[in-house]
Parts: sequence; C-alpha cells; structure tokens
Amino acid sequence: MFYPEMEKLLLEFFPGATDALVYNHDIFDQDYEGDRTEDQDNKNPGVNAQYVNLVHNDLNDNSGRVRCRELLTKNLRNFGREQHYTGEEADAKMSRRFMSINLAKPMETVRQNPFVLCAWPSFADQPYITNYRIYDDRVGETTRFTYSPDHDWYWFPQQTSTEVSMLKCYDSVTDGSVSRWSFHSACFDPTAPDDAPCRKNVVVRSYVFF
Repeated sequence: MFYPEMEKLLLEFFPGATDALVYNHDIFDQDYEGDRTEDQDNKNPGVNAQYVNLVHNDLNDNSGRVRCRELLTKNLRNFGREQHYTGEEADAKMSRRFMSINLAKPMETVRQNPFVLCAWPSFADQPYITNYRIYDDRVGETTRFTYSPDHDWYWFPQQTSTEVSMLKCYDSVTDGSVSRWSFHSACFDPTAPDDAPCRKNVVVRSYVFF
C-alpha cells in the first residue's frame, strides 16, 4: 500500500511527470529488537540500526543512470512493481528527463538524529568524491564532498509522521538550471533531551520519469 501512495505523491508534486517507480525502502530504528536481516525473496530490506552521520548523496552522474537501467531491464533489488523493458525501450525512456527521489517519512515525531540538508547552489562549484558500495550482485556509487564555508545548511528537527522529506539524488538535466543532487546526513541534536529516542523512519527510493 505504501509504495503506490508514495508514487501518487510524487506525481502530484511533479505534475509534468508521466510515471513514477518506487522500487525499495529502508527502515531506520536503532531500538528495534527483532530480526534485522534483509530478505530479498520476500521484499524485506531489514531494519537499519546505524544512521549515516556522513554528508553524502546516494548517487552520482554514472550510478544515477546505471541504477535506473538495472531496475527497468533486470529488476535488480526492485522490491516494488516488476519492470519489463528491453534495453532499447529503457534507453528511449531515459533519453527524456528522469530523476531519482528519496522520500523520508518518520514513524513518529523525530527527537534525535534529524536530517540535515545542504542547499543548492552552495555546493555547485566544487569537486565531488566518488564512494564505491560493493554488494554481492552490483556495485553502487555514491558521492561525497569536502567542507566549504560557503555551504548553506538546513536541518529538520521535530519532523512529524505527517511530514515527508524529498531528497533529489539524481537529475538528468545538466544545463545548471536545477540542482542535480541533495547532499544530506543525519546529525546529533545537542539541544534534545538526553533520553530522546533515536529517529524511527521509512525511506523509500524512487525514479520519476518525464
């Protein structure tokens, strides 16, 4: 039920889009005491205990395209609707604008480990660092950058379960008119009470096509 709801939200937010594909999700809950193991056969990604306290973007110029093609033609780590595109059909679809969007929705009001986001265009004119993620069935590429005093940061304390964060992790538009990335991290909130529970949220990953 959740995946179609998020796809509907994406199409409402981007009225020029033709379709959206939510393909997997992560659950973040440091206090979870059950089985955290990923089970691909049952489309269960498990439960994460660690929050990424490292500024990063989930994709880069190469992996944004590679990941999309993997999903359209191979359903590689696709926990959503199966796709059945040929290579030629995928190339035609990707010849138009497409984006990767992560949507983060808290399960309860966030008390600790909130999101922080670096705002475009404060990171536009600097080199990026490729970070390789080695899996058993694929190689992913994420992006990092180094500190700059010109970075413009926002954070999202007390985010509620009715508020959804959208993080753009890739945009095929390359003319500089829009941000192509959303560099983000979790952070420790020093103003929160010592007994504040960690963030519990669901992050779904998607592609939006135009």
